[in-house]
Amino acid sequence: MMYLVVLELNGRPRGEYPALERAIKASGDWSNRSRDAWLVQSELSASKIRDELKPHIVAGKDKLFVARIGKNWSGAHMGDGFQEWMNRRDFDPPKR
Repeated sequence: MMYLVVLELNGRPRGEYPALERAIKASGDWSNRSRDAWLVQSELSASKIRDELKPHIVAGKDKLFVARIGKNWSGAHMGDGFQEWMNRRDFDPPKR
């Protein structure tokens, strides 16, 4: 499944969130071509991803939003290889 993780980091200066970045990358295949947004392919649920990232943000100052996204996406000026990367992602829920 593909997720959009959106952050608004106000609690610390930029660059002082290395544990948050490691936690996002540990969630699955990822891309962060936009400063405050990550795309993550993961078998985890949105709430599980949120729970994994929440300890790495500053409560009351930082914002975190995780949403599952579908195959209906579009982008512009996202950089070389982005469309191919997205086309290789799995947007479907795991088969039971």
